[in-house]
Formats: sequence, C-alpha cells, structure tokens
Amino acid sequence: MFGRRVPPNVVFLLSLLLAVVCGLVAYRALSAQSWVTGVIALVLAVWFAVDAVRSYGWSRRKP
Repeated sequence: MFGRRVPPNVVFLLSLLLAVVCGLVAYRALSAQSWVTGVIALVLAVWFAVDAVRSYGWSRRKP
C-alpha cells in the first residue's frame, strides 16, 4: 500500500491463518447443515490456502 510491498512471509502467515479460520467456519457450518455458508467458507479456505502456497514460493525465490 502506498508504494510499499508487504513482505511475502507476512502474506504467507496471514493467508495461512485465514485459511485455517475459514476451514473451521466451513466445518462448523457444514456440520450444522448450513450448506450455503459452508460452501462459501470452504471456497474461501481453499482460496487462502492457495494464496499461502503461492506466497511461500515467492519467499523461497528471494534471497
């Protein structure tokens, strides 16, 4: 933001944290048979997990 990049390790940690939180929300919602909320949370969990994997690759490339 404002011309500065967020370090890849911060993006990795935040994305991983959000993926876990969304995964837990999806589990709870699907357990309660709230299908729409569960599917939306599951899609977001996968989205954040993929983002975490991508940002991990960015941090591995940079010295």
